[in-house]
Amino acid sequence: MSAQNVSASFVTASPSRRIRAAVLAQGNPRDVATWSGTPFHMLAALEAHFDIVAVVEKPWPWWYQGVGKALKALTGRRFDYNFSPRFTRFAARQTLAAVAAARPDVVFALSFSPMAHLLVDRFRTVNVADATLRSMADYYATFRRSLGGRYQAADAVEAKTVRGAFLSLYPSAWARDSAVNDYAATPERARIIAWGPNIAPVDATPRTLQAGALRFLFVGLDFERKGGPLAIAIVRELSARGIDCRLDIAGVSAAVLGAAPQPANVTFHGYISKATPEGRARIDSLFANANFYLMPATAECFAMVFSEAASHALPSISYATGGLPSLIVSGVTGMLLPLGADASAFADAIAALVADPERYAAMSRAALDDSQARLNWKTWASNVHDAVAQQLEADGVRLVD
Repeated sequence: MSAQNVSASFVTASPSRRIRAAVLAQGNPRDVATWSGTPFHMLAALEAHFDIVAVVEKPWPWWYQGVGKALKALTGRRFDYNFSPRFTRFAARQTLAAVAAARPDVVFALSFSPMAHLLVDRFRTVNVADATLRSMADYYATFRRSLGGRYQAADAVEAKTVRGAFLSLYPSAWARDSAVNDYAATPERARIIAWGPNIAPVDATPRTLQAGALRFLFVGLDFERKGGPLAIAIVRELSARGIDCRLDIAGVSAAVLGAAPQPANVTFHGYISKATPEGRARIDSLFANANFYLMPATAECFAMVFSEAASHALPSISYATGGLPSLIVSGVTGMLLPLGADASAFADAIAALVADPERYAAMSRAALDDSQARLNWKTWASNVHDAVAQQLEADGVRLVD
């Protein structure tokens, strides 16, 4: 049974023996534009396993951001409305009351919902995130600096959320270990469940290497952090070794190169929206025409684009960093090189794989198998349901109508 959304986006469901759940995110989880579509796909998958009794499309009142920004300016940016317990509690009164009226057994807080620290006070809250604040603090180069003097307030909110959550679900060991080690989360309440791709299912088959140029695909908005310049350097190195290859780059335009000339074998496709049929068709075409997904990111929590590559039977190539070792099985579904490896090292690994077509075919098949068995939203939601049901049982909770 799905929730029917009214003005405040809540409705109480009829009695059911299924686990009743409410869902919140940073924005509208029914909007594919929210957090690159992750809450959208999560909600769609959860609906098959839970009785979704409330979907919060507008968690905050209309004045929340305007008043919050005004207070932020008045305090010289020392105040951040998203991390103020008093301000968020006042602004969230209507939402929290409506969620309570829906009588959920659990509440899913997706994608760092700033309301999560309030939810844990009143509900069995399932905190779903791809990182913790402390895991990000000195990992992403600008993260701590962007918070400035608000870091401690943000960290207090994160600590309360993680420690108070009924469950915290992460897609990688990197994130889950931070919850346990940095925030003292109870290990059985912090679990690893891999995420799926933020695209519609595709009918893919394992790849084999064919005659002609090798085609690499890079998709990303943060060109520097995700390794765009290195991807170009890798293709340049392979070309210098006599390996005919092409690189397609989606997400940014050639303007990111500045005054540097655009290599002849690199094509920039600019930003492509997955929210339109035309955009999705273009993305699918780029994946379908590639031999490898190449994104040597220096910092990455858990990029769903690697799950998307696996769903197209594409081996992925990146650094062994952040959550990626939980996503890509190095040597099996792709290749992960140690941080610091240069373009020559990546070219060595790629050239060795290309020289062994049977190994490439096995890697493509393994990537597709991993997508179908683990890296998909159907499996994610099933595992989430099992985790919630097990924890309810462990806590002695009986579901009553």
